[in-house]
Amino acid sequence: MKRYIVEISETAEQDLENIVSYLRYSLAGEIISDKYKILFKQKLKELEDMAGSMPILSEELTGHKGVRKINVRNYIVFYLVDETNSKATVLRIGHAFMDWEKYLRDE
Repeated sequence: MKRYIVEISETAEQDLENIVSYLRYSLAGEIISDKYKILFKQKLKELEDMAGSMPILSEELTGHKGVRKINVRNYIVFYLVDETNSKATVLRIGHAFMDWEKYLRDE
């Protein structure tokens, strides 16, 4: 089975920090936000084994060629795969009900 190196862009790191902060201080509290942080780390670790197997999204929707996604509960992780270097780069992370077309184009 092919393994990928997973890199997280600075923008995606900030997205994740914002999500955890929002959950902690505005919505669910420390315990839930910590559980989400662990869940995101687990899913990003799983990308090492499955990054290339997810379908490619429409370039019209994302504004980028070759973007794929995985769901993490009610959040979505968008990433690109470089098959030549066996690398997956996480572009953005956000809530599933966001305007994804605008969100990814602002990347």
